[in-house]
Amino acid sequence: MAELSIESNGTIELTAVYYNGQQLGGLSEIFLNLSEDGTFDAVISYNGTDGKEYIKNPFTDYLDNVQYREPSFTEEEAKQLHLLTIISDGEIDSTTVYFDNEIVDGLVNLFVHIKAPKKSKASIFSASKKFVEGAIFKATFTFRYEGGIIKTEEIF
Repeated sequence: MAELSIESNGTIELTAVYYNGQQLGGLSEIFLNLSEDGTFDAVISYNGTDGKEYIKNPFTDYLDNVQYREPSFTEEEAKQLHLLTIISDGEIDSTTVYFDNEIVDGLVNLFVHIKAPKKSKASIFSASKKFVEGAIFKATFTFRYEGGIIKTEEIF
């Protein structure tokens, strides 16, 4: 089973993505759409160590030439951020979602789309903390509450 984590405050400039505990570098996009109906879409796009662009499912594919980097945040900085973690083998029935190290209950759907603008040559999760104009950052949980009430909430 693979573990994918996103540590963020809801902005690209304060976001880090981890794969099996190591911070990824060279990411240009991450897309997750997990739903109780069996939907399991998970894609990351990254520039590999060989300079090629890769598009992979982080839960089912081997991440060829993936770049790792040193952690972006100190322990103190990380305390100001939220941590979303998905542990899975690519099947919805064997997937566990954690938010700030607590299992998420009542989850109907998880949607995350983070993307750098095409005109940017830099990785969206680079060491630079500069604002990335035109970037996409959407991350929501949809929950089912008592009485069958469905509600969507921002993750970060």
